Amino acid sequence: MQTRERNREAYSHQGGKIGVLLIHGFTGSPGEMRPLAEYLAQQGYSIEVPILSGHCTSVHEMNETTYSDWVQSAYDAYNVLDVRTERVILVGHSMGGLIAFYLANRYHAAGIVSMCTPMYLAHFGARLAPLVSWFYPIHKAPRPRNTEIMQYLGGYEETPVRAVKSLNRLIRFVRDELNEIHIPVLVQQARKDLTVLPESAEFIYEHLGSTIKDLKWYERSGHMLSIDTDRKEVWGDVLSFIHQIEEAF
Repeated sequence: MQTRERNREAYSHQGGKIGVLLIHGFTGSPGEMRPLAEYLAQQGYSIEVPILSGHCTSVHEMNETTYSDWVQSAYDAYNVLDVRTERVILVGHSMGGLIAFYLANRYHAAGIVSMCTPMYLAHFGARLAPLVSWFYPIHKAPRPRNTEIMQYLGGYEETPVRAVKSLNRLIRFVRDELNEIHIPVLVQQARKDLTVLPESAEFIYEHLGSTIKDLKWYERSGHMLSIDTDRKEVWGDVLSFIHQIEEAF
């Protein structure tokens, strides 16, 4: 059983000449990506799993950050891998997928794995964030408890509503740039996702400029795809995608 403290720690592993940057989601923590990161480290890859700015501290601090801060955190980790490896593959969960696309359009990533990346958020309240955030900055609501998944989480159970405004901006920004992505992309989507509308995956796949792209669905899992019921299949598909990129070089 993992501890909350361990889930809130960045993870790094120095392996071979292929680097993999794994980026966690909005209000999340490195713990949600760590099992996959450790699996890939066992396969010989160099790994970075950063803590995004405003995360693993408090929702009040996160409300003071914007998507440019979150992107900068991911870029700092990307730069570590870029210096010590020959090429870098980006793996992003949820908002982490948005950041992966954002980085890929500005730097020299070799490929992207997009896990449950939002183009459309399921919660209607997310659309109201710009209107209510100044007098209702934090949303407190119970979340479903799954003990199998909870052991890997170290993020917030509350929602920093002001930060949701910036998340919405990042979604719009990435949506407009998808056609500029030309590197290989694996889009992974859970059918039972209650956070991101699953049609987000179809939108991403259809609007990518990439000629090498794939869309895979996972029938038994919810939003936390990399640690949910289908995780072994998810990990295997990520590894196969990385092998595909290696063979292309």
